[in-house]
Amino acid sequence: MGAHVRRQLTSTLPGSNSRAIWALALFVAVQCADAIQTFSGMSRFGTGIEANPVLAFYAATFGPSAALVCAKAVAIIGGATLHVLSQHFILAVLTVGCVFGAIVPWSLVLNAVTLP
Repeated sequence: MGAHVRRQLTSTLPGSNSRAIWALALFVAVQCADAIQTFSGMSRFGTGIEANPVLAFYAATFGPSAALVCAKAVAIIGGATLHVLSQHFILAVLTVGCVFGAIVPWSLVLNAVTLP
């Protein structure tokens, strides 16, 4: 078991000297940033601002905090699974997709509206 964990932490990306764990770390950081921005947006504008109808439903039902913690936990577990299965390209594509599909739009929305 120890050798497997060590291999997961020290493996490199194909064709690179970069450690593969950095792809997972960046994915987790982007998920956390998305959760913070989503919570901020829901706090300012209500749960209806969320573009994902499933997440908006759960946020309206259970509250934004519980919905976001559960959604991001599922995403991070999925990212860790991709890392363990050495699907680093897919993990990188999902990270970039989250940046341009969630982080950038939330940044534009949250910075465009000024509070009185």
